[in-house]
Amino acid sequence: MAADQLAAQEMVRRSGQMGVPVITAGDEVIVGFDRPRLERIAARHGARAGAGPPRLGLLVKDSDNGVLVGGARPGSPAERAGFRPGDVLEQIDGQPVRSTADLPRLTAALASRPLAAIVRRDGGRVRLLLRPNGGPP
Repeated sequence: MAADQLAAQEMVRRSGQMGVPVITAGDEVIVGFDRPRLERIAARHGARAGAGPPRLGLLVKDSDNGVLVGGARPGSPAERAGFRPGDVLEQIDGQPVRSTADLPRLTAALASRPLAAIVRRDGGRVRLLLRPNGGPP
C-alpha cells in the first residue's frame, strides 16, 4: 500500500500508469509514493519542486576551439541573449570557458543575477547578456 494514497491516485490519474515508482537518490531507494520521505531527501540535496541549477538553454559541444554553440532552446536565457549556431563561447562572467564541463560552475550565479558572455562570431567577439528566467528582456 502506498504511503500517500492520494498522491498515488493523483499520479495514476495524471500519468495513466499503474506501476510502482522506484526512485533513487544517492544511496537511498524509495519505492512507492512516500511524499514526506521524498521531500526530506530533496531538502537534504538542496532541491525544491521546480528548482535546480540555472538552465541556459544552450545546445553545446566541446570542440578544438572551445565550446561550440549548436543552438538555443526557444524562450531560454540563451535565446533571449542572442546566441546563434556557430558561436564559440569564450567567457562567462569574465571567466574562460574551456569545455562544457565549465558551464554549471560558471552559470550558477544566473539564478540571481545577469551574466555577461563573450562569444566568437564571424571572426569577431560579441558580448551577450544572459538574464535569469523571468528577468526583463
